[in-house]
Amino acid sequence: MGKTDNGIVIVTSHLYDGERTLPIDIELYQSSSSFPSGKEDKEFVKKPDLALKLIHKTLSRKYRPGVVLMDGGYGNNSSFLEELERL
Repeated sequence: MGKTDNGIVIVTSHLYDGERTLPIDIELYQSSSSFPSGKEDKEFVKKPDLALKLIHKTLSRKYRPGVVLMDGGYGNNSSFLEELERL
């Protein structure tokens, strides 16, 4: 089967007990190119901002993760990493 790339993906958070994962939150991410005004569109949210929203949501539930896993793209975002360290 082929893949159609429409610029829509999800950002998720999971609980992990050492054996199993359980997704707890999901946010839809749409690339800026899918909006009429691109990055200037009021509906556009950057992926790292969605990830931070999910992390804050997890912390508000009193979960205190010992590890945060993410794909490499987040590691290139210094403001994301700084905010993560503040948490």
